[in-house]
Amino acid sequence: MSVDSKNVFIGAPDQAVTGAILSGPETDTIPATIDDFDVDELTDSGYVNEDGVTITPSESTESIKDWSLKTIRKILTEFEGTVAWSHLELSLGALKNYMGDDNVEVTDATATKGTQTRSAIAGEQRPIKQWVFRIKDGARRAIVFIPHGQITERGEIPLVASGAITLPVTLSTYPDAAGKSIYIYTDDGVVAASGA
Repeated sequence: MSVDSKNVFIGAPDQAVTGAILSGPETDTIPATIDDFDVDELTDSGYVNEDGVTITPSESTESIKDWSLKTIRKILTEFEGTVAWSHLELSLGALKNYMGDDNVEVTDATATKGTQTRSAIAGEQRPIKQWVFRIKDGARRAIVFIPHGQITERGEIPLVASGAITLPVTLSTYPDAAGKSIYIYTDDGVVAASGA
């Protein structure tokens, strides 16, 4: 198989209308293709900082040794997949991801005041949700899909005059019914010639 530059993707966010990270109720429905995603009911969490999103698969193995103590096989004993990013907004979606849905309250805007939020940092578990990360590189598209994911780590919130407030989070992923934790869908943007 020859090399093909159409298979080289840049990990830029697809956020023309909404942010590139969306979440909603966890699901066991796994879309067949990148075009089968319906994100209308998912919550947008806005901009992510310039470091982007990092997917980290982590595996542990155990060695099987023969009588002479040579390793002859390795067995997978543990797998964990995490996804990390820093929210660049104090939007409702970002706050709920960081604080937990139940720790964010909203008061609608009035004629004299803007929309107000009250959020609380607490030692409580965040809910398990589905997550969709949308990527666009010209005509190329990609989606990272996590049917069962939970924010399990939160980083420091910087309050400085020289930069934006960020909400750093790490998402732990859990296996679906097929034992899969993270799905990656792509479309290289190259359409087939018509048979006209």
